[in-house]
Amino acid sequence: MIPELFDTVSFLLFTCILYFLSVFSKRFGEVMGMKKYYYLYYAGMFFTFAGSIIMSPYHILEKNELFGYVFFSTGLTLGIIASIKYWGWMISEIIKG
Repeated sequence: MIPELFDTVSFLLFTCILYFLSVFSKRFGEVMGMKKYYYLYYAGMFFTFAGSIIMSPYHILEKNELFGYVFFSTGLTLGIIASIKYWGWMISEIIKG
């Protein structure tokens, strides 16, 4: 029960991180005139939150770990794609030095 609780809490914390990134990226995108990639953060938040609900120790499904991890990894993948779209220019600036 304790490992599932840790998974649930950590998935919720990653959902909060994706929320803060979406707020920052939305403002940055409006200033820079970029496309609205922050919707990928919202989709990622949905999947990570759904993964946290599935991984909850009080959820009805018995064999739920695989579904929880699939939802979580899908959410983080969408968050990484959105982060690369918004903040990828920093990597090239760091490499150029």
